[in-house]
Amino acid sequence: MYDRAVSRRVAYLLLVAAASVRLLIQAAAMPPYAGLDELYHVARLAFVLEEHRNPTTTERSVPPDLEATLERKWDAVPSFALLQRDWHPRPLRDRAVTPRPYARPNYEAQQPSLYYSFVAPLARLFPRTVLTQLRVWRFASVVFALIAIVATATIGERWWGRSGLVAAALVAFIPTWETLVTRASNDAFACALVAVAVAITAWGEMQNAECRMQNWERSHSAFRILHSAFEALFWALAIAAKLYTWPLAIALPFFWRWQRASRWRVIAVTAACAISAALTMTELSSRTGTAIGIDFAHTGRALRIVDLVKVTIASAAWTSGEHWDALRPAGIVLYIVPVVLAIAFAPRRRELWWLSGAVLTAFALAQAVNVIESGWVGGGEGWYWFVLVPVLVPALLAPAVKRFPLVALWIVAWDVVITAHLFGTWAGHMSPDHSGWLFRWGPHA
Repeated sequence: MYDRAVSRRVAYLLLVAAASVRLLIQAAAMPPYAGLDELYHVARLAFVLEEHRNPTTTERSVPPDLEATLERKWDAVPSFALLQRDWHPRPLRDRAVTPRPYARPNYEAQQPSLYYSFVAPLARLFPRTVLTQLRVWRFASVVFALIAIVATATIGERWWGRSGLVAAALVAFIPTWETLVTRASNDAFACALVAVAVAITAWGEMQNAECRMQNWERSHSAFRILHSAFEALFWALAIAAKLYTWPLAIALPFFWRWQRASRWRVIAVTAACAISAALTMTELSSRTGTAIGIDFAHTGRALRIVDLVKVTIASAAWTSGEHWDALRPAGIVLYIVPVVLAIAFAPRRRELWWLSGAVLTAFALAQAVNVIESGWVGGGEGWYWFVLVPVLVPALLAPAVKRFPLVALWIVAWDVVITAHLFGTWAGHMSPDHSGWLFRWGPHA
């Protein structure tokens, strides 16, 4: 028993070490503002840091130093996502932050406030420069990403043993997920909270059974109260973090049914989620005028389902940022199909397939609402689907790894291929004028 406990600790240490190295490499190598909408997330963080409140969607809230970046001024810290093909790596000249006067409104004011209010003050612990603030907030995202991976590992280990740990480690080697969580934004924060919430809910199954087996009635009663309190707290926080975490709450009834959850546990967690959602919508309404953030005006363009599906698949397979360098269809098929086949022929647990199907359906419906609400323009954000990691990785990828270990090597190998290409893009060696059969951007001729 002792050897098994030591082995388990070593496995988790290796998991954290491998994931930390991979995520830190990504965050350190990423040029300034290369992540999706990163500059606008940073602008909101800077506003909250200085003003001690969150901005509305109509007021000016972009600091002068970031406005200079948007205007491509010579002495500003450049934005990779803005320059795209005009990006030329050069020594970056850092500069002290200039908090006021604020320039334009920031569309990221549409987001709930929890992340920004929690993370922005971290920058006060370090020198107030543009690049230092960016690094601090990126490092915070890396920490949240590690929390999400470890929480996912605890679920996968419970269901599939060591294969669950390996599957969780592979999350750090999925390029789209790396892009989502290593930038300064609220995505890693939301992923971490929802992963911990799912892990706590799943944890109740084992702990309840153990207490009953040992007939520890007093311990069982105390555990139930403590467990329900933490479950309610983290689900409430996850819902307050970002709206795309809400569909994952559909997983709760499945776990509660399997665990024969008490009525009071169900009531407590449901009430916490409802209160959190109500408070979040109230806060959004006060700043944006709508309960779910910005009310996009309809463009009048017809909805093209084919284009929407293509963008969603492409950005789910891999996206490197706003410069639209992505895998071509041949690359997507070559990368994804072996993983999908491994999942299809892996050992099945009927209840986990039902759980995965319910979560996927709920998230798809939420994305459909996003498409309608944003006037047929948004909704193709395939990278958002990776918030489902704490459910889909333990339920579907872990058994695939268990039966087909080579699928783990396949995912890591593709991460090496994609990252080598991405680093070449960041180094200015790639251009959309010279595409290849795998990537939309290729080496200069």
